[in-house]
Order: sequence, then C-alpha cells, then structure tokens
Amino acid sequence: MFQKHKDINWILPLIICTVFILCAAIGMLIYLDAFHKFFSPSRLFRAIPPVGPHKSYYWDVEAYAQMAVNPSCKAFYPLWPFIIHNLFHPQTVEQAAHYFLLLSTVIFFITNFVLYGVFKIALQRTYLAFWMMLAYTVNPMAIFRVIGYTESLFSLLSTLFIWVCLPNNKINQDIKLCFLFIITFLMNLTRPILIQIFFATIFTLITIIGLEILKINKYSWHNLLINVQKYHLEIKTTVTIWVASLLGYSVYGSFCFKTRGNFFAPFDDQSLWGRKLGIHLELLLFPKSPLIDIIGLYLPVIILCLSLIFTYYKFTQQQNIISVPKYRIWWSIFYLYPPLLILVYVYHLIKSIKYKINVTKIKLPDYTNNLAVNYIFWFCVYFATAHSLINFFTWDRLMSLGRHTFAIPYFFLGLGYLYRCIPGKIKYQTLLFMSLISAFMLVEQWIRYGQDKWLG
Repeated sequence: MFQKHKDINWILPLIICTVFILCAAIGMLIYLDAFHKFFSPSRLFRAIPPVGPHKSYYWDVEAYAQMAVNPSCKAFYPLWPFIIHNLFHPQTVEQAAHYFLLLSTVIFFITNFVLYGVFKIALQRTYLAFWMMLAYTVNPMAIFRVIGYTESLFSLLSTLFIWVCLPNNKINQDIKLCFLFIITFLMNLTRPILIQIFFATIFTLITIIGLEILKINKYSWHNLLINVQKYHLEIKTTVTIWVASLLGYSVYGSFCFKTRGNFFAPFDDQSLWGRKLGIHLELLLFPKSPLIDIIGLYLPVIILCLSLIFTYYKFTQQQNIISVPKYRIWWSIFYLYPPLLILVYVYHLIKSIKYKINVTKIKLPDYTNNLAVNYIFWFCVYFATAHSLINFFTWDRLMSLGRHTFAIPYFFLGLGYLYRCIPGKIKYQTLLFMSLISAFMLVEQWIRYGQDKWLG
C-alpha cells in the first residue's frame, strides 16, 4: 500500500507534464516554426519580418536578456537575469534568451512535481490535487513558464512560499519565519509584487480576525485585542513578509539610485507604458485584449466573494444562500465569459425569490470552518484579486492580466481550498470541462508563439 501511494506521487504529476508536452507537440506540428523557435539558439530568419505593434520575437524575454548581458535598472526586476548572467555568462541577447528558455523549462518540470506534493498536503485530497494541478499546468498561460519569462522562477518561489505557510506544516516557528523571509525577499527581486503583497497580507489579517469577532458576536476594542493576541503567529508572519518585501525592493531600488539616480525608477518606467489611475468601466465587458484576461479579471473576485460568503455563513452558523445550478454544463460554459455568468446567476436568483422557487442550496461541510482561519488560503485569494484590481484601476485595457493570474499557483490553490467546501462531483466536472477547453487554447498559444504573436 505504501509503495502504491509513493508511486502515485510520481505518476500523477508525470501524467500532467505529459499532457502539457502533448499540447506543445501538437502546436509545433501544426506550425513548425514554433518547434524551431523553441529549440533554436538563434533567431529564425524571417523572409517577411513581422511588423506592427503586436508582434515581436522574444517579447519581454528580450528585455531580460539585455539585462543578463548588461546588468541595468529597468521596469523589469533583476533576479532572473542575474541568475542567467552568473550561470551562463551570455555574450549576446540571442544566447541569453536561449538560456532563459532552457532554465525556465527545467524549473517548470521541477516545480510541477514539487507543487503537486504541496497541493496534496494543502488540500489533503489526492484526486482534487491532481485536477487542480492539471488546470494549473494545462492552461494557455502555462506557456510562459517554459519560454523564458519570470513565471517559471516566480512559480518555484511561490511553491516554497505556500509550503512554508501551510497550517499543517510542522516546521519550527522560528525556522519557518526565516525561510519565509528569504523566499519573500527573493520573490520581490523577481517581479513587482510589493503592492500585491501588502494588499493580500493586510486583508488576510482583517478577514481572519473579522470573522472571529463576527463568530462571537461581541464588538469591542477588548475583543479585538484578544483576537489580535490569538493570531500572534499570523501577525508575525505578516510582519516578516512586509520586512522581506521592503528589503527585497530596496536592494534593487538602491542599485537603480546608484545607476540612474532614481530609487523608484522601475515604477516610473512602468508608468511610461501607460499605467495611471483611472476607471474604465468598459473593461467589465470588453478586455481589449485576449479573452483569458477578462476571465482573469472576474474569477479571482468571484472566488473571493464565494469564500467570504461560505466562511461567514458557516463560521457564524447561519443559513447559506448559495444555490446549486440546475444545468451545470451550461454554467461551465459561462465561465468562458464571466460577465454572462454573473448576469445569468442574478437573473435566476431574482426569479427564484420572486416566484418562490425552491432551489438546491450548497450544504457546507465543517471543513469550511478551517478556511476561515487559514492564512495561506486567504493570502492566495487576495493575492490573485490584487492583480485584478490593480490592472483594472491602472490601465485602459486588461493587458497581461490572464498571465498574472493563471501562470502562477496562487489562484489555483485558493480555488482548490474553496472546492473542498463544495460537495459532490460538480467541481470535478467543471475542472474537466475547463481543462479540455484550456488544452485547445494552449495548443493555439504554441502556434501563436511560432508566429511571434502576442501571447498575453
């Protein structure tokens, strides 16, 4: 029995990696330039060079490659090019880009096996861990973890971050905080997440302590102080993450100040891309970018709302109001365009109230109480939501939002935790349907990759 259990830990993630390779192979067979581009150490010769604002050969990898050849301060962060620079010593942008691709692919496969183990420990369900890993690996944004972007390294660091923060992790508290400090420090040298980190940790604490106060139904400064003391480990964890994040950026900011005279040069460079505060309500219906971006806008917010509703009603022992959809396959299709999903659900909710139609409500298990005080669960949900809000309020289009949401593991772990609160097989049916659709979209991504088109 033990040997069989041990074999599954290798076989299931191997199956997941095989499905990803199969999607890549199909895309490369359909468009052979994708194969040559992925495996060639130099740029392909184009008889007709790609033109227009939406075509490039390496995209963001070119900026990282330039930093690997000649370290400099830009909008992009330094750890990824620093590793390539010191490991491979590239002399040209083409060499550096090829090394980025090779190393990111190696990290991709290592991370898949490690993350599957982390998901299994977190969710305590082998079947659910498998399906969540499949959804994470076979989605169109997964391509960014093998073509040289920071998503590969950041996903590995995020996997370690999650593992350290798991509530059923038996690591000594002091050692845990030390590990967490180092990992968070490196994460903040990999990509700009300072705002997301602060948003996620602050609202995680507010949610955990707030739900506890609602549970006892006594609102006073004295009870607030008691709950603050009760969650002293979560507060220590939050402070550790804050300090590590600030120090992580400070290292790069100091380098930017020394080379460019501007401590906040990376933020200023990002503003040159057109980022500025504003509200563009049309993005709620039209992303002005690939469809995956509007899915990335809505799904984290939907998961957050459901998480708050589930934990509130279960933790405070009140009746849940969320009903089970009658035609489940149609609801799965609506996930491809979340605004329609929300409109249809609101319509059925109003209809059931107006005509007093009896609906089947989700019976929340006792496990939901565990989520109410699960730090890493709330962090994952809020971290994904932070990307959605930042993008919505700082850009006139949902540029790269799908990549920020679905190319890293936080959203999927948050969804996995929430799925443990939903009884029955509907969650697996939804994951199967979405994985099939995602596989087709991933094949298309490899074709677009070979055509030097925008991937997200």
